[in-house]
Amino acid sequence: MKARMMRRSFVWFLFSLSVVLAGDDFYEILGVERSATAKEIRKAFKKLAITKHPDKNPDDPKAHETFLKITRVYEVLKDEDLRKKYDLHGEEGLKEDFHGGGQYESWNFYNEEFGIYDDDQEIITLSRSDFEQSVDGTQDIWFINFYSPHCSHCHELAPTWRELAKELEGVIRIGAVNCEDDFMLCQQNGIHSFPSLVMFPAREKYHGNRNTRDLVRHALKFVRAEVIELWEGNFQKSLEENSEKPWLIAFCGEESCLSRTNRLKLSAILADVVNFGTLRCKHNENLCDKLGKEHGIFYYGHDGVTKDKGIEISGSDPQEIAFQVMSQLPDVKDLDREVFGNLVRKMTKGQDKDWLVHFVDEEEHQEIEFRKLPAMLPQFRIGRVNCRKLWDICKKLHVNKFPSFYVFKRSGGYEIYYGRDTAPDVSAFARDSASTTLVSLGPDDFNPNKVGPSSQQPWFVDFFAPWCPPCMRLLPEFRKAARDYDGGVNFGTVDCTIHGDLCQMYNIRSYPTTIFYNQSVPHQYHGHHDSFHILQFIQDTLNPPVVSLDKGTFRQLVQGTDRSTVWFVDFFAPWCGPCQQLAPEWRNLAKMLKDLDGVKVGQVDCQAHGDLCSSENVNSYPTIRLYSKSAEGLLQFYYYNSWARDAVNIIAWMFESNLVPSNLEPINQNTFYWKVLRSSKPWLIDFYAPWCNHCHMFRPKIEVVAKTLKGRLRVGKVNCDADQSLCQQVALSGYPSIRLYSGISPGKDAQHPYGEEVDIYEAQELIEYLEDILPEDSKESESERNPLDHDEL
Repeated sequence: MKARMMRRSFVWFLFSLSVVLAGDDFYEILGVERSATAKEIRKAFKKLAITKHPDKNPDDPKAHETFLKITRVYEVLKDEDLRKKYDLHGEEGLKEDFHGGGQYESWNFYNEEFGIYDDDQEIITLSRSDFEQSVDGTQDIWFINFYSPHCSHCHELAPTWRELAKELEGVIRIGAVNCEDDFMLCQQNGIHSFPSLVMFPAREKYHGNRNTRDLVRHALKFVRAEVIELWEGNFQKSLEENSEKPWLIAFCGEESCLSRTNRLKLSAILADVVNFGTLRCKHNENLCDKLGKEHGIFYYGHDGVTKDKGIEISGSDPQEIAFQVMSQLPDVKDLDREVFGNLVRKMTKGQDKDWLVHFVDEEEHQEIEFRKLPAMLPQFRIGRVNCRKLWDICKKLHVNKFPSFYVFKRSGGYEIYYGRDTAPDVSAFARDSASTTLVSLGPDDFNPNKVGPSSQQPWFVDFFAPWCPPCMRLLPEFRKAARDYDGGVNFGTVDCTIHGDLCQMYNIRSYPTTIFYNQSVPHQYHGHHDSFHILQFIQDTLNPPVVSLDKGTFRQLVQGTDRSTVWFVDFFAPWCGPCQQLAPEWRNLAKMLKDLDGVKVGQVDCQAHGDLCSSENVNSYPTIRLYSKSAEGLLQFYYYNSWARDAVNIIAWMFESNLVPSNLEPINQNTFYWKVLRSSKPWLIDFYAPWCNHCHMFRPKIEVVAKTLKGRLRVGKVNCDADQSLCQQVALSGYPSIRLYSGISPGKDAQHPYGEEVDIYEAQELIEYLEDILPEDSKESESERNPLDHDEL
């Protein structure tokens, strides 16, 4: 059944000032901690919805008002943006976003349809934040159900999806996405009907029968686990080539043998920890006799596969067999005070391996699954700390939940894991963390010798909260930036749920807040949450492309400019949201124009230089002006008032408004033949479209080319929206297109209109290419620079 994408996409419950919520803490109303995850908030709301719904309390005159309050609280806390505003400003911060009343669903909806998979341990309910990290960021095999709570077929599928998850537990990962709660995530993955079942990372939709057998068969097609078929001819060689891991061997008798499907499942579950092979005793009697086995499944440790070895594993269910095998694996080593103390001391001096330390509570059940970690992370040392016995160590390291995982790095410091408590997730984090210098920070680290406003070392610090979805999306990108940056800058994170006083001391009011401390000066990052833009911000901070102006430099550089120079100036305030959004674009603008003579880019901080902004009559932020000198030598400026405040559109406005002189000659249908094709001297033509962003990005670069090669090469531009027939004539394949016309050949009337396509879009590379191929005698005469009109010819 095709369902409308968001039949009831988000039931927006709008706050009304008439509803009295003052003094009530939203988290207390739902009975959750301030650090609660989206799933915990959803489960808490469902529990209240089932008991407090007016349908179940018909005799309570306040039931409607009470439930309306609960529902509105849930709508705020489930939305990451609204939750952030509430955490920062309380209900006052929500007034601008809510007007009017609210509504809610029937009791039956909350009881039977709301949060379909929240209570299923085998099914991972995914949101946008963990989808990017767990699904897109790995090569793990996922089978994901994109559903809507209002879709009847989704509810019909639910029991089957639970059976599938139980049957494939440990083999692949089974997920579910509520498309009413995560509309954008579903849209990004091309989901237009419910339920949609998709395999990742292949991104292949399933269109077959929705029964457990067919779904399992389809999913197993994507599993690439190895089952080694053992026989007398390869037995010894297989043991020698795979000696690093223990062996699990299924001896197949006349009738007793695991099915092919179960062998594949078992191999996938145990892929990282054992070698799994089958031995058919009917065809290898001598070998089976030598090993003393006729049938059954046996586990062989590192002491070899021989007759007197092997522990028999009972059962035929892959998950049950896998559990017994993992129970035979050596447990993670418990670290005592002395061993852990040595670890920490070596951490500061440099150690031979990174450590993954598992912090547990004495009464906590030890997950058998974590015994897989040593095999999954052979490059690590792995240990466990019992916080009941070493509580002072755990307290000093701010261990506040169990289990917790910390990576102690050879490079120094440690990083805390925030994620699902599964061996694949923990091991993926450990490998990623060990490849970077990113460390977790606490109050002891903020001192003049290390981090903070008084430190001389450059530090990039991410202040975050684990319950904050944007924070969890940023963390892997911040870690990637730490790995990719080539020295000189330290990277750290501060968990504000652990170090609340520290975050309050540094005036952290929203999450994530990312600050680059450069020689004690804080520079707050406002930009895209990806490693590319983070690294770009570091470079821009260390080597500022924008000139910071004060009253003196403004008078000297801007007011004192000559007629050949123009100044772009951004008047901003640090607290202004639109100014923060403009900041990375303004830096990009400066870098795009840096090689263009006569154009400078500056900025004025109106909080620091209020008198300058007042003297320039700046009354709103950001205010963007282009300053130039008139023919009479008077200073004049032009406002940039477009809503599109990005570098590309600002450059387009500058050139299209003719606010700066251009080195490019406009060419049209009438002049192309006579000026270009009939010319004996070379021309470079830029074919562009006004709507093309790449064309505007290229414009400053070709201006540099035109000025640098002036006299040897003429450069023109053709607007393909205005001259469509000309652009069709030269057979363009896209915009911008650069064509070189080298000059008319002897005996020819004109050059071919196609010219030579030049696929180089960096100014210096293009200049070097042209200098190599242009003839030395290509300098044009006065008559060639001003040819006669073709009618006169």
